[in-house]
Amino acid sequence: MDYTIPINDLKEGRHHYEFQVADKFFEAFPESEVKKCSINVGIDLTKRSNGVDAVFNLTGKATVICDRCLDEFEMPIEQSGHLFFEQGDEPGEVSDELVMISRNDTHIDMRQYIYEFISLAIPAQKYHPEDENGHSACDPEMIERLNKIKVNQSDSQATDPRWDKLKDLINN
Repeated sequence: MDYTIPINDLKEGRHHYEFQVADKFFEAFPESEVKKCSINVGIDLTKRSNGVDAVFNLTGKATVICDRCLDEFEMPIEQSGHLFFEQGDEPGEVSDELVMISRNDTHIDMRQYIYEFISLAIPAQKYHPEDENGHSACDPEMIERLNKIKVNQSDSQATDPRWDKLKDLINN
């Protein structure tokens, strides 16, 4: 799928674009935490004499891996963002919201920006949501294993005397 927007042919004013992001989109981003998804991306553009104002709205679902039980689950995605594209001599990101594009560019490829907004929608820690009873939807077998490890670690209260000496130095 093509995620480019022609900017030279746009008349000043508002324009709307819709893109569908699916699994194949992430083949170009092998480092992505997301491999499966169904996300609708709406981009409202306002072309002005000094550049292009873009408002991104993303809604859908992405399959991610739970950090607790390592099982996959679907996470709802809702993200919005804003970028301003200005033509200049040196292309690159000037700030979080300002992107310089070459004066020779006739199109803006939105793939990288869509990927970044999807990545921002995914929290640093991803856990299965709780069910209607307030219980974790994580794999119960994995949670049981983790609880056993946790109990075993708390049973071994012996500390290394070298660390105790360092703690004494810090506390003085």
